[in-house]
Amino acid sequence: MWLVYYWSNYKLGARGEATFLISQAALPYDAVPSPASCRPNQGLASITARRFGPRKRLGRIYMSIGGEKALLLAVMRNEGPYIIEWMAHHFALGIDDLLVFTNFCTDNTDKILDRIEEIWPHRVKHQPNPKVMFPKQGKWLIMALRFAGHFGRYQSAPWVYTTDPDEFLNFTGDIETFDDFFAKTGDADVVSFTSIAFNSGGHKHAKDELVTKMYTQTAADLATAAVENREVLTAVKTLYRNKVQGARRPHRPVTHDFSQQGFKWINGSGQTMPPEFTDSAYKAIASNGTRDYAQINHYSIKSAEEFILKVDRGDGGQNDRVGESARYWNTANRQGNMDTRGVGLSAAAREIYDFLMADAKLKALYDECLELRHARFTEIMATESGQELGRITGYYD
Repeated sequence: MWLVYYWSNYKLGARGEATFLISQAALPYDAVPSPASCRPNQGLASITARRFGPRKRLGRIYMSIGGEKALLLAVMRNEGPYIIEWMAHHFALGIDDLLVFTNFCTDNTDKILDRIEEIWPHRVKHQPNPKVMFPKQGKWLIMALRFAGHFGRYQSAPWVYTTDPDEFLNFTGDIETFDDFFAKTGDADVVSFTSIAFNSGGHKHAKDELVTKMYTQTAADLATAAVENREVLTAVKTLYRNKVQGARRPHRPVTHDFSQQGFKWINGSGQTMPPEFTDSAYKAIASNGTRDYAQINHYSIKSAEEFILKVDRGDGGQNDRVGESARYWNTANRQGNMDTRGVGLSAAAREIYDFLMADAKLKALYDECLELRHARFTEIMATESGQELGRITGYYD
């Protein structure tokens, strides 16, 4: 079934709304028409050409899991510098749809997402987090997950993966996509990937550089733990078939009779998870032995400057969660092992990244984002609390 657009209330100088019908079989990038080539509305082509300008084309990069669409769900606040790298990385793995909710952004995060949605309305949907309208109801992440269930693109997605913009799912060896992963592990309906925290790498200042290139040391000595046969529990994030029943939670679906439903739940090594895990609400597993084929690199603090901005912003899920800054920093900045899996962008991810950054309006929003963050950091460091954070993180050392 071909992609068909129906446009309504489209005016020059006003944002048009579009709905679309698409088959569950994912299409290659170059098989998806840009707005300028949509039919049957011939008049839209000239409008779109003026609105978007000339567009760089992508090669044949397929985004799917076994030919089925996969939706990525995320909640963000002030993540502007990282969005494009993070999107390109995950779309290259096989994700082909992004539903993202934001709240109270001051660094162009919302504007960057809006622009990407204008470029890729069939790939990205940005919405305000519903909690901004109902501040006393629930938590940010839970509210977004509940709201997501009302979107047609969520309901029709065979696969769903919920993660954060500081988390990058990485495959090992010759595995480049979800399809490659399942070729190694065999079919499964749910996969919980082990999350490994990365420290600051000694970086003090934010840089206009890829996150995955700057940070290459874990925040726990997992190598020694493995030798000593010592268990280190870390959190998971989970990819699952949408037909799996149960409450949707940030780390996993919660299905207390999962083992009785006839589905298969595995970890990043392809091992079947026991009922003690699948039928519970546990959100952590042993870090060693569960990452043979995949792990999540969690860049929770990044540089001292970026951590200070994170404290100022508050956590994207709960504004006061970062809380005890010294404890948080010292825990997340422990010295672990060098881990260079997932450094930089793959060839497919680089193509997507360059495609997006070639858009002049998006690039301008990105550049302004860096300026806004630097200006805010300067303001923070002029305060007593900012200077205390500087001492905690070693920014002045």
